[in-house]
Amino acid sequence: MNNQKQQKPTLTGQRFKTRKRDEKERFDPTQFQESIVQGLNQTGTDLEAVAKFLDASGAKLDYRRYAETLFDILVAGGMLAPGGTLSDDLTRTEFCLFTAQEDLETMQAYAQVFNKLIRRYKYLEKGFEEEIKKLDARYVRAAPAPPPGLSCFSGENL
Repeated sequence: MNNQKQQKPTLTGQRFKTRKRDEKERFDPTQFQESIVQGLNQTGTDLEAVAKFLDASGAKLDYRRYAETLFDILVAGGMLAPGGTLSDDLTRTEFCLFTAQEDLETMQAYAQVFNKLIRRYKYLEKGFEEEIKKLDARYVRAAPAPPPGLSCFSGENL
């Protein structure tokens, strides 16, 4: 009898497959912001083109994960730092409520873009309501002069 163990043959070049459920995506809101801001700046101020871009990019980008960042960009023009100020080191977009004219026609057009986005991606509704309440508490009630467009918009949609 042979007391030595025989080694089992192994295949060379074999790779271990990782399961998709084990792969974790990094939470990176700055990269998300860069892609959204770049697309919004390319569309310009045409609200119909902005709505189409947001609808199309929802398939590529994870709106569920970055809902707060998305609404920060659409309302304030960029990601908000703690305390409610815009981050200086990141790019900004001109398509936002803070830079919009404060007339009824413009606010209705912006509201229509938000409504199209929320109707298409139903899970954004809760994030949108939370974001508007947060901005309302931070700017409209706390600040002596809220940013243009926010008071009209929050009154229409809450």
